[in-house]
Amino acid sequence: MKLYIARHGEASFNAKTDRERPLTPNGLEVTKSLMDRHFQQLKEINLIWSSDLLRARETAAIYSQGLGLKVEEKHKLSPDGEPKKIIQLLGCLKQDDCILIVSHQPLVGELVSLLCDGDTYHAHPYCTSEIVVIECETIGSGLGHKISDFMP
Repeated sequence: MKLYIARHGEASFNAKTDRERPLTPNGLEVTKSLMDRHFQQLKEINLIWSSDLLRARETAAIYSQGLGLKVEEKHKLSPDGEPKKIIQLLGCLKQDDCILIVSHQPLVGELVSLLCDGDTYHAHPYCTSEIVVIECETIGSGLGHKISDFMP
């Protein structure tokens, strides 16, 4: 299985709640540019999961439109989500699936660390819009291999 694990684009702080923070114009532009630059690799994706917070949904929508895929929102992909639970969800997918997960720090950094290192002690230090690509023969702690990092 191949996993594309993305942090949402740059978000505004001008919102009533954290859940309602939209992407900034720069966040939209940077994410679209990243998708355009890496489209050849990204087009192998057949599933998109997103956090249900606005900034992640807006980021996922950019990929959804570009790739022609629907987005499945997952409450467990919130910033305080548990990486072990995400690995359990991933374990239910088919081995030949290729998924894009759009979420938040610290979850995305800890998920990369858990998949590749077997723990969350050295979480990947994501910047906004970044995507880390991981391959796993079998989904589980320490069984993934980071193969690429798409930086904005």
